[in-house]
Amino acid sequence: MMATSQALVPLQADRRAAMQAIADVESNRVRGKYPYAHAFFRHLRGVRRITLRELRYFAPVLTERELRGQKDHWLQAIDTLIESRGACCWLPLPVDAGQALFPEVMFRHQERQRRQDDLQDEKYTRQRRKAARLHERALQALRAQAEIALAFHTPATVSSWLSRWSDSGVPEYELESMLMRWSRRFPSLSAWRNWPGEPLWRVVEEMAQTAKTAPRTVQGIDRWIVPNKLIYGEERHAPK
Repeated sequence: MMATSQALVPLQADRRAAMQAIADVESNRVRGKYPYAHAFFRHLRGVRRITLRELRYFAPVLTERELRGQKDHWLQAIDTLIESRGACCWLPLPVDAGQALFPEVMFRHQERQRRQDDLQDEKYTRQRRKAARLHERALQALRAQAEIALAFHTPATVSSWLSRWSDSGVPEYELESMLMRWSRRFPSLSAWRNWPGEPLWRVVEEMAQTAKTAPRTVQGIDRWIVPNKLIYGEERHAPK
């Protein structure tokens, strides 16, 4: 069964009266001042003269004192409301005056608002994704710079690398991974073992201490492993 609100011919008396009023005016059956308002109340209440009783359909608590000197404003607002099929709701009518007569207007407004909200959400999502991509690119560049800079250190000097890069924005766990990969290159650290959970400053201290206790020949090999013979300084790769 079709819902009442979806019926082609409205079953509610007020909605049917509004549709009939529009049809009357558009077919020139009703003329004069405020034709839509007069036709509406004629179909709804069977009256030709609009009084306070009729206007209370839109404002149930309206008083004679409030209406005094304002009747034309009310009639003009009602006339415009019906002529625009609920699109224009002017004072002194309540803001929801057209919802009962033209519920489809509220539906269109809600759909339009929903589409606007969806577009706004989509815009913010694109902005967040773009910001995330830019952040990831910047982080990738920092990672590469940090790893290149690390290649120019020995276990004896790696603490200066850590102090330079610990606040660069590269996550600590990534700095730790770089250190673990880097440490495998040096013979002096072959016997060194890292304890999980230790802070990095202590890790590099232990590396330096382990390297110092290695034989001089091993320490010499460590130095030869570092590509410091190239014209490539760490300052070039330091974070700005």
